[in-house]
Amino acid sequence: MSSTSAQQNQDPTALVSTFNALPRNQLSPSGSVPNDWHMSVRQVPLQPPGQVLFLICPAARYVHIEGPLPPSYTSATTEVKATIWSMLLLKAFNEGLGATEEEKRAGTIVGRPWSWVCNDAEMAGAVGEMLRSIGVLAPEGVGLAGDGENGIADEEWRRFFGKLHHMVRMR
Repeated sequence: MSSTSAQQNQDPTALVSTFNALPRNQLSPSGSVPNDWHMSVRQVPLQPPGQVLFLICPAARYVHIEGPLPPSYTSATTEVKATIWSMLLLKAFNEGLGATEEEKRAGTIVGRPWSWVCNDAEMAGAVGEMLRSIGVLAPEGVGLAGDGENGIADEEWRRFFGKLHHMVRMR
């Protein structure tokens, strides 16, 4: 990781200004599905156990993971949790959700999402407020995900974790 990238990951002002400068499109780069994203915290019951921020574009079933979350996460206040989520969200989108350098040069990265939803009403409100308070321009707030979005997220988490668990067992 370059020193600029490392510094950006720790500096909220740089994270926000980089994020706000990203293009924002209603459709994903493929042009075939909405650029809408679902977020949730998921438990990883491997050794050592931990938690990650799980992001998915439900229409595309494209998954991205950020983390692990710090061990103190489970006992943190909602405000601290919202800060952690916000910084991880900005980092994820600023870095192109794992896009290769070639994809970034070609301009085929997601950019800013059109919308964000969450499976937890308290965290949706807290993260939305945190993003506004630090200067994120759009999307406005974080909505509460519906049953369909939550179902797709749960299904894709099971698929992702099944593959991860299989890979770990093979070692």
